[in-house]
Amino acid sequence: MIKTLVIAPYQGLAEIVKSYQNYDNELQVDIKLGNLEDGVSIAKRAESEGYDIIISRGGTSNLIQEETNLPVVDIKVSGYDMLRIFTLLKGTNGKAALVGFSNISRGASTICSILDMEVQTITISNSEEVNAHLDGLKREHYSVVIGDVVTVQQAEKIGLQGILITSGKEAVLDSFEEAKRLYHLFQGMQSQASVYSEAIEQFPQPMITLDQKGQVALKNHSYRKELGEDLVSSPQFQGFLEQTFTENIEMWTVVHYHGKSYQLRAYPLNDDKKLVNFIIQNDLLTEEEGIEIHTHPSRTSISGDSSFARNLRNSLQHYVAMDSPLWIEGEQGTGRMMYAANIHFESYGHRAPLLSINLLKISVVQLNEILSKAYEQLPKKGTIVFLNVHELAIEEQVRIKDLVQKLSNRYKVMIISNDGMEELVKEKRIDHDLYFKLPNALIYLPPLCERIEDVKDLVQAFITQNHMNYGNETIGIREDALSLLLEYPWPGNVDQLKKTVEKLMVTSETSYIEGTDVERVLQDSGRQSQANTNDTMKIEGTLKDMEKKIIQQVMEQEKNNQSKVANRLGMNRTTLWRKLNS
Repeated sequence: MIKTLVIAPYQGLAEIVKSYQNYDNELQVDIKLGNLEDGVSIAKRAESEGYDIIISRGGTSNLIQEETNLPVVDIKVSGYDMLRIFTLLKGTNGKAALVGFSNISRGASTICSILDMEVQTITISNSEEVNAHLDGLKREHYSVVIGDVVTVQQAEKIGLQGILITSGKEAVLDSFEEAKRLYHLFQGMQSQASVYSEAIEQFPQPMITLDQKGQVALKNHSYRKELGEDLVSSPQFQGFLEQTFTENIEMWTVVHYHGKSYQLRAYPLNDDKKLVNFIIQNDLLTEEEGIEIHTHPSRTSISGDSSFARNLRNSLQHYVAMDSPLWIEGEQGTGRMMYAANIHFESYGHRAPLLSINLLKISVVQLNEILSKAYEQLPKKGTIVFLNVHELAIEEQVRIKDLVQKLSNRYKVMIISNDGMEELVKEKRIDHDLYFKLPNALIYLPPLCERIEDVKDLVQAFITQNHMNYGNETIGIREDALSLLLEYPWPGNVDQLKKTVEKLMVTSETSYIEGTDVERVLQDSGRQSQANTNDTMKIEGTLKDMEKKIIQQVMEQEKNNQSKVANRLGMNRTTLWRKLNS
């Protein structure tokens, strides 16, 4: 049976309900008397007393709905009830007014119009408004007031005749039917909520829901089992939470916690920004050599006044709007990855990650397997940058072409390569379709020596950047020092210039970089280049001897890490071991 409590705001309603207490075998009906706040107190106790549903009326019903979790049925004022009241009104003298909540006043206005009765109707939103309206009615010489219990009681205190709007048996029986309907609906919703709750609890990945203050609203079994409270309180997590609330869209990032990397996917649960849900997964990508996730790529200003620099700045939004893939070509150190990061930032800001994949460190077959395995964990949008495509064998290039086409349906994809690709296509070392047909745009970044007029702006930009980052006191460069930099060929391009400026700022003892500082740093750089040249291996001995020397040199460079050596030399570890010991 449905355990039902009727909270009657006046004795007459309690008596009518008592007459029909056993009317419906599906309902176990108990009756208690209480108006407004007294009724709310009874309702709060009803929750702990095992009641399934509450029935009440008018303002008392409204208050109970706000203060209890139980479903509440409001006994409506029926047309029969209003007709009874207006029939009683015919036997009274003087002007009459009805004061009540909208559920009463709307119906009263309609019936007064039909019966052609002059009864003023006043709608209130809370019981505190009653006294002011009654005082106004008395001043206007009204003598009769129709309303609920509070209205009638207050009217009689100031000498007005009060007529209580009562509910008859029709309204009570209708409320019984509504109670059954609402109970079964509520049970169904509770059953569905239980299924949802169990699904969240048993979800295989850790899940947690937070409010804007970082308070936990929900966390599932996997979270409680695998993670601790200090993850949520960490500055990295709190910063991501604040960013998600600010952006109010789905976000994705990687956090580091107790020596492990985790992917966080966050999404707001409602439009008023009250809750954000987080799904936390082991980061399968950063564990793989050759794959790097840039969770907070920034936009770097393109310095310089050359036609090249101006064109890059002006074309940025064009490339952002263009469908991928895009191909960025140029010598090492020309700012290829920086420009790719700018395109990504203008497309997504910090809302999505940028993945860079070095194809010298991971095969296309391995990459396909990893991405297939982690596909559901990956964000729905972002940027993927492929490095060293031009170093692949032709058959691998065909595989990467297919993969790029597939990924471009979901992500912005860019390919970064050295310059001179057209020549490699002619020599059949680069697949023709991969270079000419796959990308929607080819972006060429010339070497620094071909835009030497940009050096001045670049140097000042690097000085400003290092001044902000490291608090260095150097704020500029002398003209003679700049002239030396303008005369230098810069084989390492913008990257080399940046490193040189950093060294100059470290070694400079004044506010301005002097010419003598530049001479000294460039001479040191020249000596280092000469030392590297001297390290070049001489071509002598048998092919086997040469192979051993190459392996030994790479072993020194990789500090005897055989996995890295085998990867660089394009052989497996077993073959490397055999050659080392032959």
